Amino acid sequence: MTKTPYASKNPIFTAAGGGTIFDKFQYSSAVKAAGLIFVAGQIGLNADGSMPEKPEQQFVNAFERLKLVLEEAGGQMSDLVELVSYHVGLNTNNHLADFMKVKEKYVPAPFPTWTILDIAGLARPGLIIEIKAVAAAKN
Repeated sequence: MTKTPYASKNPIFTAAGGGTIFDKFQYSSAVKAAGLIFVAGQIGLNADGSMPEKPEQQFVNAFERLKLVLEEAGGQMSDLVELVSYHVGLNTNNHLADFMKVKEKYVPAPFPTWTILDIAGLARPGLIIEIKAVAAAKN
């Protein structure tokens, strides 16, 4: 099996001290294998690395990052076959309705499978969303 890793060089993925978060933490932003594109979890930070004030902006940012990485690997949002979203405080903060409004703008029909998880926390305090995905590769 051929495996093609991608590590975005987009400035939004710059790590403190230089390089990218993919270099720093030794993972790929996406991997194309077996006719699929596997996209690593994308979080909702602003492009400058700051934390958005509103939950909805985190949702938009996470989807924008997902879209960017997917496109760099040769895919698009309409190619999604699986979506997994990790939510901090989903049940206590009642974010699902707001998340759905943002998701509707990014994920077109026919819809991929979707797994929604309510989790205790993410790698950085204040983050409330991480989205990972799998898409069909065009070749």
